[in-house]
Amino acid sequence: MDTSSGRVLEQGDAPSLAENVYQSLRTAILHGIYRPNQRLVETVIAEELGASRTPVREALQRLGNEGLITKSRHAWLVREFTVDEIREIYEVRAALEGHAARLAAQRATDEDIARLAELINEQRAKMSDTSVTRSAVVDLNDRFHDAVIAAAGNQRLGAFIKTNRMYYFNYRLASLYTDEQVVKSLEEHEELFEAIRNREPDKADEIARAHINIALELIEKHLA
Repeated sequence: MDTSSGRVLEQGDAPSLAENVYQSLRTAILHGIYRPNQRLVETVIAEELGASRTPVREALQRLGNEGLITKSRHAWLVREFTVDEIREIYEVRAALEGHAARLAAQRATDEDIARLAELINEQRAKMSDTSVTRSAVVDLNDRFHDAVIAAAGNQRLGAFIKTNRMYYFNYRLASLYTDEQVVKSLEEHEELFEAIRNREPDKADEIARAHINIALELIEKHLA
């Protein structure tokens, strides 16, 4: 298995090793290296990651508790979500990220505004660069959304939002966007930034919700 983190270090501190195994498996699931309904075998994973079965078992249980994998006949499978489940997740995301944008418009510090402005400038540069990769656009998108969440000043809300973003279909979404849709999405970021900078909470909430709902419509169209 080729993940972004590679082999999970050598045997060492047990909690650290278990966390590394968890992060490696989670990344592999989110990025589609492990596909929906694929069986996850402890012994195979342990060999691939250079770990014992104990931290692998702990990581699988943790991923199961988070809903990323499910147990069937004593075997762990990567969970496949129905269209209705995906819709529910995105409806929750729209509500949470809309509220985060509202709070950001009310609470953002000068440093928060400066950080968002920096990301908008980086975004503009990438929009005019024909050599930029789709993965770079995804990274920029994530950093912008994270900056809005940080500006909201509510760690618990931020944790809920990030939980609702950690599904494989969120990462697959990037491949569904046309170049024109990518540009439109980045333009929506600019509109959201302006609403936050101008202290317009209602407008920020509305823009953030619409931004998520557009993504949902694209997924539903693809899965129809």
